[in-house]
Amino acid sequence: MQNIIETTTLINPVTESGDARGGQNTQKEVIQVSPERWVIVIIMCVVPCMRSFVLAAFGLTNNVMAKYFNVEPWQIDWLSNVRALTMVLFCIPLLFMLRRFSVKTSIFAVIAFSATSLSLVSLAVSFRQGYFIAILGQVMSAFATTIRIPLRSAIADVWFPANEIAYAVGIMFIGRALGEATGAVVASHLVSISDSPSIIRMRLLAVIGSFAIVTWVILVFVVLFIKPRPKHPPSIAQAKVLQLQDLQESTNLKEELTKFKNGQLKLLTNVHFLTAWFARITIDPVPRSTTALLSSILQANFRKNGNTNVDGGFMIMGLWLMSIVGSFSAGPLLSITGRYKASVIVSTALASVSCVLGIAGLAITSISLVYASQILLGLFVGLASVSDTELLVQVTYPTRITDAFVLNVFGLGIMLVIQTTIARLLLEKFGPIAAFAMELFYLLLPTCLLPFIKMPFYRQEAEASTIEDQ
Repeated sequence: MQNIIETTTLINPVTESGDARGGQNTQKEVIQVSPERWVIVIIMCVVPCMRSFVLAAFGLTNNVMAKYFNVEPWQIDWLSNVRALTMVLFCIPLLFMLRRFSVKTSIFAVIAFSATSLSLVSLAVSFRQGYFIAILGQVMSAFATTIRIPLRSAIADVWFPANEIAYAVGIMFIGRALGEATGAVVASHLVSISDSPSIIRMRLLAVIGSFAIVTWVILVFVVLFIKPRPKHPPSIAQAKVLQLQDLQESTNLKEELTKFKNGQLKLLTNVHFLTAWFARITIDPVPRSTTALLSSILQANFRKNGNTNVDGGFMIMGLWLMSIVGSFSAGPLLSITGRYKASVIVSTALASVSCVLGIAGLAITSISLVYASQILLGLFVGLASVSDTELLVQVTYPTRITDAFVLNVFGLGIMLVIQTTIARLLLEKFGPIAAFAMELFYLLLPTCLLPFIKMPFYRQEAEASTIEDQ
């Protein structure tokens, strides 16, 4: 792995004229990577893991939590849906405010909102009337998610060389997946419908309260030890972005608002962005919708099998663990081939096949087929999500990551509410097969659309070139 590259550039010149020592007319700027980058990635893996644990736990113990809080099952669904609606309502102001701040500030915001969220959820499960406090906790979680979605790519761009970017993004996806996997299986063993309210309270409070304490400790560590950005840009493409941003730096809020608005309008007229964006917002909510509803689907179709929450927990664990494999596999695949669009098409097509397998399992009441379908779904959706994230970065470069992902967050929030709500209605009106069929429909959309749109890879082209003299 090449860690140090020398190139001719005018970023941070030694003198105002650009002259270097020894009478040179150009400045040699060292582009190098920092070991600190892996600490940041680990932090951005651990914190989302704990928040995702809580979200999966509520989904897979829907009937238990509905009884504990004395609400209906669809109201427990809204512990997930309120996050999506919050993302829709607040993504534009949140990401606009953070666009001029450092990556460290954004990391701080993610962790602070996460710590607040986990603290509120801990308080909520401490008494049976805490449902609305849990809702507030999920609103705080949504703030963290809104910032984190574009932040993954921003961290990769600011801190990592070109040959490590896909790996970094893949590892940061692992946090969410690992949290969903462990939350699903642990929660289904931790509490059951036959447990008393005092046992449910004690067990959930011990786990979620511990997560809250750990997150606050991580927040202090970030404040004390993480730098705003590395001393040197880690790649040629990032050096070019820094140069461009320095030249276009705004001086007042009105100018910033105008640029922000014009940037969003430009993206809305960019067919390449819209295609990759549509693919992302249809793919990414599928496993989250499954996490929220699988417990209810299994109760409807496999009630005689015993504790369906445990089966659902293991299925979701398999789904999210395999999504880790898929996400991390995207790193070497994309680094070696550079085939971003092809990777999305193939992985969504294979994810569609896994949905067909799940429908077959429900039709013949084979829980083994449903297990297999969820494991394969996780693998291929994980690969598709990372591939499409990188595709979005490629087609929008050198647009600011936070600007490019505003519409992404907005669309993801809307689609998550739509997918979960429609699936719940189909489940109640027509049964579990109809709910699974909708997942197949969502995955087939990008599979059929992407082959007809040619995609430019602007970031890849910039990395392959050299920085020109001003």
